[in-house]
Amino acid sequence: MRRKTTLLFITALMMLCVGTMQAQKLSLLVHSETGEPQSFALSAIGKITFSEGTTSVLFKNGDSNNIALSTISKLTFSETGGTDIRLPEAASTLKFYPNPVRDDLFVSSGSKIETITVFNLQGGVVLHNNEQSSSVTLSLGFLSKGIYLIQVKRADAISTHKIIKQ
Repeated sequence: MRRKTTLLFITALMMLCVGTMQAQKLSLLVHSETGEPQSFALSAIGKITFSEGTTSVLFKNGDSNNIALSTISKLTFSETGGTDIRLPEAASTLKFYPNPVRDDLFVSSGSKIETITVFNLQGGVVLHNNEQSSSVTLSLGFLSKGIYLIQVKRADAISTHKIIKQ
């Protein structure tokens, strides 16, 4: 069940990012904190899974690539030519801090935040917040130490980021 939730989450994320563009013209860039991004053509990807701290990209031709989640700083969808997909101005003003977090995580945006959802690496929802504001404080003290994904939904964008709970 958790694996299906994760796959549905990634599929929905891809569909939102693709919008009216065709998938064969887009690539997924996996950015590490220290190196150049790895690029994967979306048309070649069969499945992406998150399991036990690893992102596995399974390609339609049967090849696979495993990436440790701890090395990923962000995921970007871009046109194959290397041009980033333009986000509305307010989407680029999203801030969340501190990261790593101990108790309270502060999230702010140039536009109203509709929902914030925190996922564990198995794809399970550990916190969902419907407070509609441009600035939200999340109490994460109850979470175990580890890596989590935070999804912020605004009227103009949906973005997902990695947070580390200390």
